[in-house]
Amino acid sequence: MTGSPLQVVGSLEQVPSVPDALTVFLAGGMRDCPDWRQWAVEALADQWRRSGTGRPVTVLSPSRAVPGRAFSPELVRWEHEALRSCDIVLFWFPRGNEKAPEQPIALYELGVAAATFKPIAVGVEPGYARSNDVTTQLRLIRPDLSVRHDLDATVGDAVRVLRRTGEALGAAYSTAAALQAV
Repeated sequence: MTGSPLQVVGSLEQVPSVPDALTVFLAGGMRDCPDWRQWAVEALADQWRRSGTGRPVTVLSPSRAVPGRAFSPELVRWEHEALRSCDIVLFWFPRGNEKAPEQPIALYELGVAAATFKPIAVGVEPGYARSNDVTTQLRLIRPDLSVRHDLDATVGDAVRVLRRTGEALGAAYSTAAALQAV
């Protein structure tokens, strides 16, 4: 995105080292569902710009459609590392894929993130087959977390977490600089 502090990194791409960049991983439905990731990236760019912070954001946007590659352990490894290292995971569970509507890998990733208390923003599109499971399980482990039913609202939750993370990092950098000056 030209003129934006937002950079998108896809599956198997090297995650750039950008000073002060925050990272968000887009987790959720991949097969036989709308291209919600593109919508999420556009909403993130817009909401981040309007948030007034100039800090860069790297969006880790996995895809099973990697040119010249089918599913591979390298893809799984890339996603695992990206999920582990990001500042927040944005989960979106879209309806679709009538053959396998559950999105089991995304549900697994949600369970791991929720259990480790990784910052997450979660949304479930109305009509998603396992909506009640997502809501009930999260209510048990993360009772203060709202599960949204709109992608823009889910992005808004992620932006608020990114802002707080950026502010905390800024304060930590200021403290470290002050201590070095002593």
